[in-house]
Amino acid sequence: MDSLKSIAQSFYKFFKTGRFESAIDDISMLTMEQSYECQRIYHSLREADGDKPFGYKVGCTSAAIRKQFGFAEPIYGRLLTPGLINERTPLKADQFYSLAIEPEFVIVLKRELTTKNPSDDELRDAIAEVRPGIELHNYVYHYPQPTRQELICSNGIHAGQIIGTNASTARDVHWEMEGVAVFRNGKLVASGVAADIMEGPLNSLRFLISHLNAQGETLKAGEMVIPGSATALIPVGRGDEITCRFTHIGEVTAKFE
Repeated sequence: MDSLKSIAQSFYKFFKTGRFESAIDDISMLTMEQSYECQRIYHSLREADGDKPFGYKVGCTSAAIRKQFGFAEPIYGRLLTPGLINERTPLKADQFYSLAIEPEFVIVLKRELTTKNPSDDELRDAIAEVRPGIELHNYVYHYPQPTRQELICSNGIHAGQIIGTNASTARDVHWEMEGVAVFRNGKLVASGVAADIMEGPLNSLRFLISHLNAQGETLKAGEMVIPGSATALIPVGRGDEITCRFTHIGEVTAKFE
């Protein structure tokens, strides 16, 4: 569909250049199926440009985020290079657009997940490690009202994923009560627990598996999944230092020059 390609190109151009030219008057006219098709076209444009997929993100999984955006259901998108960022990598706030962050559990898979509705034990057994992470967002909506359609088409306003150095096993994580606190320049600005993420990140993982199965796709060994945040998005500016501190899986810090 030519119009979906034009919409996808508008989000691709914004990601690459920071310039947005609307390709549709009312993006809320798209169905969910059309929105995800637009997202797939966006991914293909990124991949044609040399970017490589390395996993998936799930968004709008907590009450805090849903209230912030006004949405009722989760969405998912792709993680792509060059958005794979190791902790301590120098970053500039102005390389992003209206930068905002979320704390994330970074789940790394050790085997393919093909079961449609895996148990908690099956999911834990499929996880190689869990790392603390910080998701980066270009926190910009281009249409008058934020919609799930725009969020899906834009790949969840995802701009990058910082991966912490500390690695824990799935058995080290309390998948309901693992806490996270977010500090900006040493001051606590947000906190939450794993249960805030769809009553636990494993449920978020199941949501993703179900939607991928419907597309004839699966999660594969080596892929990373970020299941969503227990807090709302937090704005970040030049000079800010962000630390996300988890109860058991460690902490991750990023400084933005």
